[in-house]
Amino acid sequence: PMTRVMSIWFPQLPLDLWVRRDDPRLSGPFAITQDIKNAMRLTHMNGLAIQAGLVSGVSLADAMAICPGLLSETYDADRSSLLHRALWRWADRFSPWIALDGEDGLFLNITGCAHLFGGETPMAEQALIELGDLNVTARIGMADTKQAAWALARFSGQAVSTIAPGDLANGLKDLPVAALNIQDKLITALRRTGLKWIGDLYTYKTSELARRFGLELTQRLSAALGYISDPVSPQAADPVYAARMSLPDPIGLLSDMESVLSRLTASICTRLERDQMGARRFDLIIRCPDKDRHHLNIGFARPCYEAGAVLQQFGRPLNELKLAFGADHFRLVADHLEPLKPRQSILGGALQAQEEDFDQLISTLGNRLGFDRIRRLIARDYNLPDLAFSSVEAVSDIDSQWEDVCATQDNPPRPFRLYPFPERLRTLESGRPPKRFEWRREAYDLAHVTGPERLAPPWWEGHDHHMRDYWSVQTRQGPRLWLMTYPGANRPDWFIAGQFV
Repeated sequence: PMTRVMSIWFPQLPLDLWVRRDDPRLSGPFAITQDIKNAMRLTHMNGLAIQAGLVSGVSLADAMAICPGLLSETYDADRSSLLHRALWRWADRFSPWIALDGEDGLFLNITGCAHLFGGETPMAEQALIELGDLNVTARIGMADTKQAAWALARFSGQAVSTIAPGDLANGLKDLPVAALNIQDKLITALRRTGLKWIGDLYTYKTSELARRFGLELTQRLSAALGYISDPVSPQAADPVYAARMSLPDPIGLLSDMESVLSRLTASICTRLERDQMGARRFDLIIRCPDKDRHHLNIGFARPCYEAGAVLQQFGRPLNELKLAFGADHFRLVADHLEPLKPRQSILGGALQAQEEDFDQLISTLGNRLGFDRIRRLIARDYNLPDLAFSSVEAVSDIDSQWEDVCATQDNPPRPFRLYPFPERLRTLESGRPPKRFEWRREAYDLAHVTGPERLAPPWWEGHDHHMRDYWSVQTRQGPRLWLMTYPGANRPDWFIAGQFV
């Protein structure tokens, strides 16, 4: 059978985010703004804003002058993308052959699917009804090619527009040349020569159009008319590990909320374990009868699929949650998914149990203090001690682990504590290193000295290019220090670079 394509366009997707939340600001003029050409400009507006005379592309300052009562919100790309991908999964009920169309559309290969809904028009109308229930604005176009369906959805001006099979040229002739999805400068060039509609291009040979306007125009026109192949390339939608529960009456007791969370967690973790996936983050959204929302989230040092661990980490946030009128809707989502890596079982299990206990400690501290405050050291391939390691978040997925270079045969001992900026000392009795010196208002006498160790930074990098001599010294007062000096310098200054523990 002849291929049929449906294009679904969501013209107000960033605005629909706030419509779906039933935002009270939508009762008046409201717009979505975005930073375009060094100015905040309006991109999407509700009906009241349009009635006030506002148009897309006007700066926010000019819009406020035209409509002083305008309220606005900045474009949220992440949330718009999440809604777009959720609609991608929703469209699976109409066709198994779906592809994303930019940031605001979908392509569906509906060949052999329309009869299940009573025809193409009833199928499109059913899609609009369901999208309306989801508070999402949409326009639908259907044709033999992907480009033609795209043009109908965006430029026909109708909620549902269809080109009959085999009638592409006639169905596209009254659409503007911009419906070919070409660059703005090419649209301007076509209009200057009097070519405003796609039908105007039919009177010219393809070779003439290519010589005058380039191959982009002819390729898009050929794709729209079906002269070259332009198939819908499907891609499986990302799996979503989420569960929700709506209750007939609000609950507020901690035990009741823990019971609800236990059921949601069991549902998600069962799927994660089955698919051999783990999540580093779990988000719990609690909705109250007064439309108030509470967002609780927890994290893990390793990908987790164990329901008990999730419930344990949610214990403290739930206990601190204050609900004035209870809650009647709960939704739990597993995020930051990673495939589980097989782990070799260790005989006796002592080391493996120690690693699991350490991961649990990192998870608990991170959920209380913030994971950005829990950090670990990873080794780097540098000979300079102050560049031989770097600090990263403890839950970072970098596999390189910190190695103790103090005990290796090829490297001299290194102090446990390195100072980011070496601290200058005051020489009391000269020597190399000083036999007696003052540091932090205390005097020290040398008992034992090891060194020097001479290090030079990489000449090809923009670090300090001076040679450095390091000495490991044991003082009579007890502290074991790491001294540094610059050999060949005009002044024999000495510094404390670190301290052994």
